[in-house]
Amino acid sequence: MAVSSSRISVTNTRETCLNDITIIRIHHAWERFGEIQNLYFSVLYADFGVPRGADWYHDANGSVFAVALDSSEAILGAARLLPAPGDASRQVRQVAVAPHAHGLGLGRRLLLDLEALAAEEGASELWLNSRSTAYGFYERLGFLREGEEFESELTGIMHTTMRKQLASA
Repeated sequence: MAVSSSRISVTNTRETCLNDITIIRIHHAWERFGEIQNLYFSVLYADFGVPRGADWYHDANGSVFAVALDSSEAILGAARLLPAPGDASRQVRQVAVAPHAHGLGLGRRLLLDLEALAAEEGASELWLNSRSTAYGFYERLGFLREGEEFESELTGIMHTTMRKQLASA
């Protein structure tokens, strides 16, 4: 079930030209939710030897997902906003873009969509645990590092917590 959608135009100079990208918001009950889980596993966990049956998903019913679809409705990326009724600080998890769609600005667009939703719901801050390879990406979006790096028990990748203050409505 889609909560909302918006259209953006994306221009790509590589061989694959992706135009007419749609960002939708979905919940766990979406009929294609298994495809989102497959994207997450293949992009975020498979290359690090994490078995498919490992506890990588961290179920949180009530999460909202921003999903990027191309004109043929193929899933190009997804990001997740965890539920926190009444909490001014909201967590973003599992931002993933299919490798063939890297460099199109989809990760940025997915995060901005979740940021807008969190602000609409009264949040004043977003936070996430970023992989060391993504620090620059999140910093360009206004996130600041907080605390010491830590190693993920699941992937072995270094992470740090990052926070972003949201503009007042």
